[in-house]
Amino acid sequence: MSNQDAQNQESLRRLILTVQANSQSLELLIAVCDDRNLQVKVIEQYEAELREKGIAPFRVRLNPKEPSLRRSVTALVEEEARLQSGQPAVVTVLNAEALLGVTLGEEKSEQERFFFSLQWTREALLRFEFAVVLWLPEQMATRMGQRSPDFWSWRGGVFEFARGQELGGVANTSSSFVTSFDKREVRQEEESVERLLVQVQELEKDVPESALLITLYNDLGDAYKGRYAYGEALVWYEKGFALTQKKANLEGQVRTLRNIGDALLFSGRLSDSIRYYERLLEINREIGDRNGEARSLGSLGIAYYSLSQYQRAISFYQQSLKIAQEIGDRQGEANSLGNLGNTYYYLGQYQRAIDFHQQQLEIAREIGDRQGEAASLSNLGSAYGSLGQYQRTIDFNQQQFEIVREIGDRQGEAASIGNLGNAHYSLGEYQQAIDFHQQSLEIARELGDRNGEANSQFNSGLVFVKLHQKEAARTAFKEAQQLYAAMGLSKKVKKCKEQLQSLNESEQNAN
Repeated sequence: MSNQDAQNQESLRRLILTVQANSQSLELLIAVCDDRNLQVKVIEQYEAELREKGIAPFRVRLNPKEPSLRRSVTALVEEEARLQSGQPAVVTVLNAEALLGVTLGEEKSEQERFFFSLQWTREALLRFEFAVVLWLPEQMATRMGQRSPDFWSWRGGVFEFARGQELGGVANTSSSFVTSFDKREVRQEEESVERLLVQVQELEKDVPESALLITLYNDLGDAYKGRYAYGEALVWYEKGFALTQKKANLEGQVRTLRNIGDALLFSGRLSDSIRYYERLLEINREIGDRNGEARSLGSLGIAYYSLSQYQRAISFYQQSLKIAQEIGDRQGEANSLGNLGNTYYYLGQYQRAIDFHQQQLEIAREIGDRQGEAASLSNLGSAYGSLGQYQRTIDFNQQQFEIVREIGDRQGEAASIGNLGNAHYSLGEYQQAIDFHQQSLEIARELGDRNGEANSQFNSGLVFVKLHQKEAARTAFKEAQQLYAAMGLSKKVKKCKEQLQSLNESEQNAN
């Protein structure tokens, strides 16, 4: 089997696992392939395997004369009773390549209208409870990322299949398709804000109470939140919330309240975020959305955890966990278990933390959540480190490192390498520790992660002290101090100063 075929088999495996985990809830998945024969083989194989697992497969083709994903799927649901019953199912959407013949750039062309309509497609599909696999040629997928960024951001996964002798290719975070797209994210984010502002201005002028404005306001808030501009994000979220109240749109209020609560949480306004999460919880209970209720409880737990009110956080996490287990939401169950583990860790109850993280790890592996698996392994490593079992810490962090490297998570790679450095430091293996911290430093610089760079410098300084390399230690602490100061992290600046003072005192005593 060629390397390409092996990648395609892995892509197919991940696609099947993702559909399995979301066959009774809306999940938008993108499959990218330019080989029609390969596409047919892949679809036939995943439909056969899913059918054996009790998941009914359906297919629908986009109409090139009226290329609307929403209308095509809605029409299929009206024809198929099983899709109306909430039973496990997957819908494969075909014929998107027919849109490639439509000219881009012309005012109000069919393809322009199609991409614009995609911005609202998921909102219209939220009432459906099955996975949707949309097949696209690579050119179409690239255009979709540029023309419909909000729809693209809703995707639950991108799976790329490229021609090989058998089956092939996943577009995970290390693939050329996703990597090249990610490099344009900052520029596209700026273009997205400008485009959304124009759309808002036109709609406010022509139809000031249009329901589409609710989505546009939230999209603008999301765009600013992506820039960490939480003040600007809140302005747009609050405009959206005001309109949802005016129109008595409870579903719109759910999304907007969550966005406001999250923005307040991220900006450190914790008490304010709790007020919005509590209102969100009330509405979810009012409309009978059990999944939304569980998420709201989890958000309240995070807010109280951030306030260091750990017992209240635990209470909310436990309520969220109970609902997730009742409705069969394995991802939500894993999230709650991880949150409980983190909370008990900060309470110093390390064995209880380990128990929860171990359960989280088992679910992550069961549902194929590689990112969640890596997070669980990292948390287990930290807990065992706090118990002084550093070799177990190394084992878990090594497993985490292998996963994040496999999925192309460079940020996670840097973190896992740093954790390995800390574990070897605790074992007195200083040369190995400095090697890991220097690798972590290189990745942080590559990513432009100033906080990660500062942490790596500080940790390197501690190791250099043990290696009796005082000048190297001094340089590392000074570099870390400057980076922490630039980020306004006064407590960490103080730690650097204390280490530098300790170095000076040791030199004076030696003289």
